[in-house]
Amino acid sequence: MGDLLGIGISGLKAQQTALSVTGHNITNAGTEGYSRQTVNFNENTPQFTGGVWTGNGVSVDSVKRVYDEFLTEQMQRDSSIFNEFDTLSLNASQIDSLLADSGTGIQPGVERMFGALQSVVDDPSSLPARQVLISESNGLVDRFSSINDRLNDQSNIINGQMEVIASQISTIGSAIAELNQQIQFALAASNGSQPNDMLDQRDKLITDLSALVAVEVNTQDGSAVNVFIGNGQALVIGSESNEVFTQAGNSDPSRVGIYFRKGDLVQEITPEIKGGQLGGMLQFRETVLEPTINGLGRVAMSINEAFNEQHKLGIDFEGSKGTNFFKDINSPSNTYSRAQGDARNEQPNDRLVSVHITDSSKLSIDNYRMEFPGPGDFIFKVYNDTTGEELETTALTGLLPQSLEIDGFEIRLEAGTFQAGDKFLITPTRTGASNLDMKITRPEEVAIASPISTDSAIGNRGSGAISQGAVYDVNTPYLASEGEMDPPLLVKFTSATTYDVLDNSDPGNPIPLFPPLMNQTYVPGISNNILPPDEGKTAFTSFGGYLPVSPTYQAPTPAPVVTATNGFFPERITVNIEDPRTGLKTAQPLLTTPANSSAKEIARLLSERDGVEANARTTVELSNFISDANPLMNTGITLNGIALTDTLGSGQTKYDENYPELVPDPLTPNFIADRINANYDFRSQGIIAQSDGENVTIIALNGDDLSFDVTGDLGDGFAISNGQNIQLNPTGEAPFRNLSEFEGFNFNENGPFTYDLDVPGQGSFSLELTGNHATGADVLNEIKNKIETSGMSFAGNIDVALDEKGNISFQSRLPITGTGPNGSNKIAMGGEVKIVLDEHYSLDIEPPGNNLFDTNPVGEPVHFGFELEIEGLVKSGDEFTVKFNKDGTSDSRNGVALGNLQTQDTIGGNASFSDAYSILVEEVGSITSRAQINKESSQVLLRNSQDAIDSSSGVNLDEEAAALIKYELAYNASAKVIQVARDIFDTLINTF
Repeated sequence: MGDLLGIGISGLKAQQTALSVTGHNITNAGTEGYSRQTVNFNENTPQFTGGVWTGNGVSVDSVKRVYDEFLTEQMQRDSSIFNEFDTLSLNASQIDSLLADSGTGIQPGVERMFGALQSVVDDPSSLPARQVLISESNGLVDRFSSINDRLNDQSNIINGQMEVIASQISTIGSAIAELNQQIQFALAASNGSQPNDMLDQRDKLITDLSALVAVEVNTQDGSAVNVFIGNGQALVIGSESNEVFTQAGNSDPSRVGIYFRKGDLVQEITPEIKGGQLGGMLQFRETVLEPTINGLGRVAMSINEAFNEQHKLGIDFEGSKGTNFFKDINSPSNTYSRAQGDARNEQPNDRLVSVHITDSSKLSIDNYRMEFPGPGDFIFKVYNDTTGEELETTALTGLLPQSLEIDGFEIRLEAGTFQAGDKFLITPTRTGASNLDMKITRPEEVAIASPISTDSAIGNRGSGAISQGAVYDVNTPYLASEGEMDPPLLVKFTSATTYDVLDNSDPGNPIPLFPPLMNQTYVPGISNNILPPDEGKTAFTSFGGYLPVSPTYQAPTPAPVVTATNGFFPERITVNIEDPRTGLKTAQPLLTTPANSSAKEIARLLSERDGVEANARTTVELSNFISDANPLMNTGITLNGIALTDTLGSGQTKYDENYPELVPDPLTPNFIADRINANYDFRSQGIIAQSDGENVTIIALNGDDLSFDVTGDLGDGFAISNGQNIQLNPTGEAPFRNLSEFEGFNFNENGPFTYDLDVPGQGSFSLELTGNHATGADVLNEIKNKIETSGMSFAGNIDVALDEKGNISFQSRLPITGTGPNGSNKIAMGGEVKIVLDEHYSLDIEPPGNNLFDTNPVGEPVHFGFELEIEGLVKSGDEFTVKFNKDGTSDSRNGVALGNLQTQDTIGGNASFSDAYSILVEEVGSITSRAQINKESSQVLLRNSQDAIDSSSGVNLDEEAAALIKYELAYNASAKVIQVARDIFDTLINTF
């Protein structure tokens, strides 16, 4: 009886537990992450009674969840992969739409700008058309800026999202660690009976974590789990968790990095994070966002540089040299923004690194890294940060600045204490789109015309035709001066197969160039390049004539004859040659020029050296001719021992028949020029003269000194100079209107108006113009006074000139006059030496006291800066001229060259602006498409994994309803057993 009651009670309890578990399953059917639980029954130990074994009822052995560890781990991996591709696809599609949209994309802006340029080419004299070009160019700038701003906004959004996700990862890690502890306590309290709901909660947290980042999970002691992220960083170990957080990256403050903190140890793990939303964001930033910003910057920089370089080869509506169309790609603010020091660099934080773009066509869209790996402070390396490839290894020379050029840009280490362990991120193109901005604002500044024009002489007898010319460098001496070609050229054929290229400054008396270009070969029947190509040679030009403090006095006879000297100091010159393969530099023997040597003699000595061709030319300018108000004597001038002011009879043989016979008082520049050019002796000596009515320029073509002896009254004479103008270069605000010698100007408003002047042999000086000046004469006096007090040394008087564009220049002019009846004044002027060195040769000048060459002379390329072609049959005497394009308002040759940039392969040597942008759009589109495909496929895998888990561990309400009925019936049956046992017991009691 007791046994039957116990059996019934055990069954009742067991089925009650089963009903509770089934009800628990049913109520959690919709709970995410819930695993179906099942009850396992165990029969109680039977009893041996009356010779037989009888059952003793049932007990609940365990309540377990239906759980497949493999399927759960697979779903977590699939979740991580899906969320990675989903995040990448979502973000990449936004960039793809931004770049490809016709309303925001770059391609329509490029087409509109070049379309406006074509309108200017069609009608170059139209200022409205030029204004439209400026407007459309501003529109293109705005498009670059707008897209770049959107991309940077996206970068900031990613930074914020990464911060939120990092916080979520830490929070989940903390929750997993807490559950680990609770599970361990529960297991201990229940003698190993598993807390199923806690286990489900922990698995759910791990699944949620896998959606954020890829994880690795292992079990510790059969109860706690350890969770790892990245490259094995332990987020959870047992009941302890560590922190994941974001902060500005060490190498790139504009991009947040992922950091891992364990106690006091902080480690950046950004490159090691994979999978999940966080991995998708990092992949998006690395493969889409950063390349897009850099690619957009590269296109902008290529447009900037190519357009600027071509624009500077033209002249504008007012005849001025073209300036930058867009703002300078290498402005100081731009160059310094391209290099960022690592936050972990040792103190002091005094390193100054700049990055200068040298050739935008060679730029990549990669970032770079410069490191000082140690152990010393001198070796540094440059890596491609995108590919990891080591590009350069070199060492500090000990002298800063030091530069290194790679991939179209130059890294300059300018100042600071570079140390082992230093790192710098180099981003040549990242800011390219944001830095693009217009430089010119007025339509008159658009340089559409070419600075040169060519023509054929009317009297040519051959059929030769000269091309319009193609300009490729305006920084040569021929095109460096504003508003002129110095000198204009005359191509004169001496036969059907030979020609000379002459200086045509004086069309009535062309002279050889300096250095000369004579007896060149012409091949009839083909197109001939008239000017020599750039052969890598380098030219060094000396300062020119040295102006003494005062003339030399010659006492009358019988005093000894005094010789005026040119004042040249001895010059110590070394010619070097560098082996192009080894870089080894060797020096030729030192050349010391004798004091007061003529330029001709110095050129001869230099030409004896290997790899050197030297020429000489002496130029003197005479001006300000005056005569005494109370004349007693006539002015007398002797040049190189030949009198210029003599009066000859009708049978003279000194001059040709057209010479000026009458000597004017005062003397005039035209008289002096005509006398020199008509003199047979000067012709044989190669001495010629040119006059513009105010000044006479006397030239010794062979570089001999030009020595003058002046007699006459004390008030008879002229001013002498070396004919070289020194320009004042503005460094402050530009005057709101051009300065003029006919108008006053107030320098106290809108200033400061500061200028630099480079004085040959002395260096650079600065000055500031101030004051309110009523007349142009006052303005000239202000400029003159500031030049005289700038610290430069000069002889004679400062003569200031303002051209029609307001440019300031000056010369030092020394007055030289007669001495009355007693003696004369003498002066000798030396000339210029032009040294042309072959490729790989260089020049060193040793100080001190040089007044011929600078101590550190800067060479210039030996070419004209433009190309000319003549084709056809020519005859002796045919002439062709090349001069400055004075009236270029109807010329659009440089505009055509600007328009050709649209289709030229200016990026990487194989892509135009549009091609490069299209490639950028295609690459982003391709990544977006792949991400979308991967997202869809990974979504299918995730769904399959979830379905497998649902099939295995999920709650089936039909099955649970059936189980509920089953356990209910069993419960009722057990209750019946108890009732039977009670009835039997009652019957027995009643019996007794």
